[in-house]
Amino acid sequence: MTNEERILEKLERMEERLDELQERGTAMRELVEDMNPIIKHMFLLSLETCQDLQGDVNLHDIKELGFRGLKSVRNINYTLDQLENLIDLWRTIHPGIAPTWPHVIAGLGRWEQEGVFKKMGALKNAGGNILAANSPEDFERMGESLVYLTRLLQQLADPNVQRFLSNAVEMLGALDMEKAKPCGVFGVVGALGSKEAKEGLGVVVELLRNLGKLKGQTPAAA
Repeated sequence: MTNEERILEKLERMEERLDELQERGTAMRELVEDMNPIIKHMFLLSLETCQDLQGDVNLHDIKELGFRGLKSVRNINYTLDQLENLIDLWRTIHPGIAPTWPHVIAGLGRWEQEGVFKKMGALKNAGGNILAANSPEDFERMGESLVYLTRLLQQLADPNVQRFLSNAVEMLGALDMEKAKPCGVFGVVGALGSKEAKEGLGVVVELLRNLGKLKGQTPAAA
């Protein structure tokens, strides 16, 4: 290859590089032309924002914020450490909790189909109606009544009372109303000849005697 050919080859390479540089320059100019309106718009928005913040923020506030940030580095580090602990805790319990979510969602779906939530809403409305229909004094009287009922329930815990009530219920269950016949005075006298009738009459007399005691204990009407 002669010197002239080498010179021509170098010139061709230089021309190719110049073309590449020209293409790059053209692309950069186009990019600048495209970005120029956006940059101007951002600059104008920044100026408007600074004008809006002129009365609220000043250099002293920015300096104080920087100082407080530097003073709070330990607190920030502590917060980040606690956040890492929470993340580690979540990663630990997530494998155990994740499988239960489908069951929880399925259970809530069954409750929705069975109307549990509607019943709870109705119960809430009923409670609201009760609250609206009664005054604080009414609830105080209800509380006193509940105390009295509690005492009665405590008395029902007595084995003798339980035995008496059980026998009374069994007696009423064994009572055959078809055997009950019309009976006059002589029929009553004749029926008292049996031992069971005499014992029953004794129970009735004892009951009447105790009912008579209630007359003096009944409070007078207001």
